[in-house]
Amino acid sequence: MIRKLLAGWSSRDPLQTAFGALEREVMEILWLEGNLAVRDVQTRLTRPAAYTTVMTTLDRLYKKGVLGRVQAGRAFFYSPAATREELRASIASRVLTGLLQGRGDGALPILSNLVDTVGAQDGGDDLLRTLEEMVRDKRRTLRTPKSRT
Repeated sequence: MIRKLLAGWSSRDPLQTAFGALEREVMEILWLEGNLAVRDVQTRLTRPAAYTTVMTTLDRLYKKGVLGRVQAGRAFFYSPAATREELRASIASRVLTGLLQGRGDGALPILSNLVDTVGAQDGGDDLLRTLEEMVRDKRRTLRTPKSRT
């Protein structure tokens, strides 16, 4: 099951570039089962990995904010802090924020590339229409005065 899920990751997936192979496999295991101790994760891996390697990987993912953990006795139990889709969206948002940071004319090539890429996808016309609706909705939201409490 894990092998099949990992095979579905493409180079276009933000998770593919944000995490190493072991981190991705650990995340897949935890998304499937959640709330596992280090030994539980280690036994579910598709390739052998030392206990300390798995423990370090889980600790790093925890420190990145990708996993939550709860201590029970001497063991930590780890679970995802977000769904796969929430994590993808968060990574994509951080990348876009970084690219658009400069504002002004520097953002235009990025936005142009985004529109070209969206339009080139299967169903590109529908995606562009959805993008237009999202822009209109965001404009409305930005124009609406925020109430002060």
